[in-house]
Amino acid sequence: MSWLKQLTGTWQKNQLQRPELASMFTKPAANEWVAIDCEMTGLNPKKHHLLSVAAIHINDNTIDTGNGMHVVCKPPVMPDRDTIVIHGLRTADVEHGMSYDEMLALLLPFIDNRPIVGFCTQLDIGFLNPVVKRYMGTALPNKVIDVRQLYSKRMGDRTQGIPNQSQRLANILAHYGIPELDAHDAYNDAIMTAMAFLHLRSRG
Repeated sequence: MSWLKQLTGTWQKNQLQRPELASMFTKPAANEWVAIDCEMTGLNPKKHHLLSVAAIHINDNTIDTGNGMHVVCKPPVMPDRDTIVIHGLRTADVEHGMSYDEMLALLLPFIDNRPIVGFCTQLDIGFLNPVVKRYMGTALPNKVIDVRQLYSKRMGDRTQGIPNQSQRLANILAHYGIPELDAHDAYNDAIMTAMAFLHLRSRG
């Protein structure tokens, strides 16, 4: 499998259209990650859009909240009034937001070559990769760690018969006694995801 990953990485690097991002394809330092969370207008990347992205560095056992980033984006279609209760962002909040290119010019150097930590990462990466590919010619090359899958693996059979136990971040936080911050905020969600990851990692 390692040769396949190496071949895929080489192919991706050859597709790169922004040489200033070449360091994303280098080997990451040990014990460094970046926690990411996104807010979207819906759950389907083919018809819904990114609204905000937050990212926070994790260095060893420290979450660098003082140097995180949280960007509100202006989507091509304004969020539906009925979905505001889900993502908490109104038209007034996003109409003066950054373009996706402006957001990626900040986000991608911040991510660099760090493994990406998230909750239900398939969804966030599914929204990020199309705009990333248009911006730099290829999808994100980073390793991706899903806290939901990590927790489910750690718990094993104890989540059987409790379908939501390994699918809700709130349940994981409660299991480890981690305080829950205000919901529907990408930055808070990134912090909580980072805290959950560190608890799971410490229990190895």
